[in-house]
Amino acid sequence: MYIDYEKIGKILRFGEQFFYDMKIKQNLDYIKRNQKRVLEDLKDVSPLNVIFHVYDESKWKSQSVYDLMEKDERFNPMIVATKNCAPEGNPNYQTAENVKKCYEYFKNKGMRVEYGYDIRKNKFIPFEAFNSDIIFYSHPWYVYETQGPVVCSKFALTYYIPYFLPASEQWHEYGLRFHQYIYRHYVPTESVKNYYSKNMPSVEHSFRVVGHPILDSYNNQKDFEKKYIIYAPHWTVCGENLRFGTFKWSGKKVLELAKAHPELNWVFRPHPLLYNFVITSGFMKEEEIDKYYDEWKNFAQYSEGGDYIDLFRQSYAMITDCGSFLTEYFVTENPVIHLVSEYLNPNSTIKEIDKTYYTVHNTDELIKDFHQVILDKYDYKKEERKKLLEKLGFKNSSSAEKIIKDILSDIDY
Repeated sequence: MYIDYEKIGKILRFGEQFFYDMKIKQNLDYIKRNQKRVLEDLKDVSPLNVIFHVYDESKWKSQSVYDLMEKDERFNPMIVATKNCAPEGNPNYQTAENVKKCYEYFKNKGMRVEYGYDIRKNKFIPFEAFNSDIIFYSHPWYVYETQGPVVCSKFALTYYIPYFLPASEQWHEYGLRFHQYIYRHYVPTESVKNYYSKNMPSVEHSFRVVGHPILDSYNNQKDFEKKYIIYAPHWTVCGENLRFGTFKWSGKKVLELAKAHPELNWVFRPHPLLYNFVITSGFMKEEEIDKYYDEWKNFAQYSEGGDYIDLFRQSYAMITDCGSFLTEYFVTENPVIHLVSEYLNPNSTIKEIDKTYYTVHNTDELIKDFHQVILDKYDYKKEERKKLLEKLGFKNSSSAEKIIKDILSDIDY
């Protein structure tokens, strides 16, 4: 019998943590029973219907997996463009226009895509309606219940490819309820796997080291002219939890440097949440952030959306405090001026990568490295980056192949 322990805890208003834990245990038992049955059922299914849960096309990082599955007769992949369930007032909040934009992005790429949110009726479409056997998630939060891993465990195996490459040792990367509920969690390196396993031993069995599909995009040998410098600020400019952002001290200064050197062909690529977050958090007024964005757009290329790897390859340097970009951009072998937050607790991989970057902690250091690395083009750490890239094995390795091999080995194909 199904008992909503979490609801009971809220009603009684005492022992909420006890009932919260009971809710998780109930769900885990339910998922475990389902997974055993689904694994057995899928042995007789061909092709396997695979859907990718996507509610933000700018964070789409699994193109290589989709492409490889599309060429494989054992798979039938499809994108489901849906909406997140963040409440209004939250910087993650989405409207029907966000869903349409997401849908059109994949439609214009010629990919199979369906709506996972009924815009006319203003309701989510349960994933059971798509006859899915395998579901890939890219976000661990704001996933609607009937599209989430607990409900979907009744009929599908649930996989997780994070939209980001881990940069910190923050608990949100591995310790949410979502992480406990999914069948498989793909991670980029052994060191990340070991850290997650140490802190969440109950789900150690779900981790597999595969690199990351976004890095597969670098495998073609196409040559690019190096002509851009990219500024990519993170959205976490204030708050008590995640704090990668250094916008408070670096945002205006980078703009000043860029305006003083328009000959450098600048690209402004802010995190998709930066605009909304600085407003909803009270960090800036709407007219202030509008002015800031407009100043960039007056002389720089404004970049948004999910297709940015070729842009990275056409650049010769990046200035950023975005955690995932520290690894994604690393494969270009180009220099990075890393705007370091005092709140950043980097994982072991980022600590290694940072040794080959130019880390700055204030405006004086930023100005110094900007002149040396960008203006004078004195990149004295380039050989260090090349050696570390070879050691980490991020280049010329197919994450998509490893993921597909893992799926097929589980199902005994």
